[in-house]
This record gives sequence, C-alpha cells and structure tokens, in this order.
Amino acid sequence: MIELRTPAEIEAMRPAGRFVAEVLATLRDETKVGTNLLHLDRRAHDMIRTAGAQSCYIDYHPSFGASPFGKVLCTSINDAVLHGLPHDYVLRDGDLVSLDFAASVDGWVADSAVSFVVGTPRDEDLAL
Repeated sequence: MIELRTPAEIEAMRPAGRFVAEVLATLRDETKVGTNLLHLDRRAHDMIRTAGAQSCYIDYHPSFGASPFGKVLCTSINDAVLHGLPHDYVLRDGDLVSLDFAASVDGWVADSAVSFVVGTPRDEDLAL
C-alpha cells in the first residue's frame, strides 16, 4: 500500500533524508585502505548522538536472530550481499564495500545504502 504524504509531511521528512545522506557521504569519504569496520560503526554512532537522531538498527531484533543487531551501520564486504554486521575487519585494497544506514529524525525514518571500492577497483567491480 502506498501512503500519500502532504507537502508539509514531505518537508518534515527532509531532515531525516539529509542526515542519512550526510552520514553515508562522510563515511565514504573517510573510508580508506586500512579502515576497520568497527571504526565506521563508531563514527556513524557518534554522528547519530551529535545530531540527536536515533538508530533504526541498534536494537532491531529479528525473529531469526539470536540477539539484537547491536550496531548502527550494516557493512557488507565483497561478495556479501547486504545487512552485514560490522566486525573486526580491516579494509584492503580493492575491497567492494556496501554501507547501509537508517536513522530516525523527529519521528521520520530514512534508509539508504552506498557501495564503492576502497583503493584500486577491479573491472568487474566497476561493471557492477
């Protein structure tokens, strides 16, 4: 079902979308060879606190999961499709990274993802 929103509601949503876009752009700019995935999650968490936003992931506990997600960012590397849990992994040259982030600002939720290659891309990654 598609819910139609009023122009005022769309304007109210805008800060959430901007915040999610800002976090993903910042993380992409700061992600280099040698960056640890846990650092990216901490950085996103710091940005949430600073903005007074709320994570949509940290307390999420799907029925198929043993425990709540526990992180604010999903990180998927190389052939992992999506919703990867940030873990103690240091990015290497040529890694294909997907960052997925959702946050609530003033009761409105925005969710987006970005994929990019760290360091030197391979032709098959660029074709993707």
